[in-house]
Amino acid sequence: MKSDLMTGIAGAVFSGFYLVQATTVKVFGGAATAGVNAQTVPKIWGGCLLALSLVLIVRALLAMRKEKETKGLREILEAIRHRREVVCTFVLLILYAALMRPVGFILTSIAYILLQIWVLTPLEKHSRRVLGIAAGLAVFFSISLYFVFTKYLMVMLPPGILK
Repeated sequence: MKSDLMTGIAGAVFSGFYLVQATTVKVFGGAATAGVNAQTVPKIWGGCLLALSLVLIVRALLAMRKEKETKGLREILEAIRHRREVVCTFVLLILYAALMRPVGFILTSIAYILLQIWVLTPLEKHSRRVLGIAAGLAVFFSISLYFVFTKYLMVMLPPGILK
């Protein structure tokens, strides 16, 4: 149940950040008066994630209470250390979202993909070769996605410092 608690806390923090960012989505034209606009779906997703995270937290706390486990701060920090992939993923997602507008889609996506591959690679497999492959994949997919979204799907992505 320790993992449910950690996942629930990480999910609640991320969903809170996501909900705050969802309110900054620009609403264009007359859609704002119809009740459903560009902010509606992100707010629904954020609310669902927050609800599920709270369910995980409550379930873990009830199980801990039932087992009469009292976890101190040291045990919680130890659980976070053992779940480094989860914690690092949430940190990377938050940084990705925060840096997207000022830095731009291509550069933040390259950094995010590269770091996410590095985090998810087992520690014993870290090598220069894996880093090179990750960098190649990050550059290829970031530029490809930018091209597809801007040229074919007509979705504006922030150019950032590459203007």
